[in-house]
Amino acid sequence: MIGLDRNEELQIKLERVRDLLKQHELSGLLLKKQPNFSWLTAGGLNMVGFATEMGMTSILVTETDLYVIANRIEAERMMDEEGLKELGFKLLTHEWFEDKEANLVKEVVGDAPVGCDVQLDGFKYVEPDIKELRYSLTEAEIERYLFLGARASYAMEKVLYEVKPGDSEAEIVGRLSEELWKNRIDPTGFIIAADERIRLYRHPIPTMKRVEKCLMLSVNARYRGLIASITRFLYFGPLSHEFARQYRDNVEIECLMIAKTEVGKEMNIPFMAGLKRYEELGYPDEWKLHHQGGATGYSARDIKVNESTTQRVQENQAFCWNPSITGTKSEDVFIATRSGPLMVSKPVIFPVMQMEVEGIEFTRPSILVR
Repeated sequence: MIGLDRNEELQIKLERVRDLLKQHELSGLLLKKQPNFSWLTAGGLNMVGFATEMGMTSILVTETDLYVIANRIEAERMMDEEGLKELGFKLLTHEWFEDKEANLVKEVVGDAPVGCDVQLDGFKYVEPDIKELRYSLTEAEIERYLFLGARASYAMEKVLYEVKPGDSEAEIVGRLSEELWKNRIDPTGFIIAADERIRLYRHPIPTMKRVEKCLMLSVNARYRGLIASITRFLYFGPLSHEFARQYRDNVEIECLMIAKTEVGKEMNIPFMAGLKRYEELGYPDEWKLHHQGGATGYSARDIKVNESTTQRVQENQAFCWNPSITGTKSEDVFIATRSGPLMVSKPVIFPVMQMEVEGIEFTRPSILVR
């Protein structure tokens, strides 16, 4: 990847943060969560355990300055490997055995009010407002997202081409982890089900169950803070007409929801369109068995949309709808743009199906039959 100017991206985001400071009459904003750290630093990482939401270091933004607060263990890596020194961050450090973060914040801003993305005594909780700042992606973020979508889609599809009957679910996600790590992509969540487990559970975590005829594989994959959610299906032997039809119906519902996700429109519009299509296709109650997805980006789902969600789709906001019918599911990330949906994840080496929905031509993954 080339042409990414982290400093330029940082300035765009600092402008958003400082507008928030004015809006809430705050003198500073303390960011502790990993998604917010990655967002503001244009892809930096402040965690050690990669599955945790809380970071090991924090950011303090004031009206004029930018600080990273780190204990002595993390300080040098933050400034060097995460490039915070080059981005103009000032370092506030303390010993690992001292809890001095709040004191350091006070040394900078005094007794003036400070916002925070977690609920802490003495700070104003503004996490919902911070999430709103993340929704409209910059050009650099879109470029990183497309990189993630292409690499994660390829990794998943490559692994499924290599699955053999008798492989365990755990072995398969292990292979997928290996493929993702080749590009420093963190697998932050797996859903995988062999055969009857696909119909039994909407969230089947990996087990030692061995594949006989059918496999569903889903992953949440994170690259420099951004997360892609992807689902693919594998089937050994002749595919029944009924299963193929249901899968196509499922994909059609997702495509309709994607097509209806328009910049400036309320998020519940695609949700309600999906529910109507479930009923028209003969699956009236399936939507009740699992959430249908929604806004994504630096969290797997920033908003799980329902009929009451009246927030409006922002320009260049990422979404991932995941409609499911018992035994099937369809799921890929896209970005809502002024000119229509931009698919982030999509079939790379998988067989595909073509589908026109709401005047938009979609190329979606078919079931891999081997």
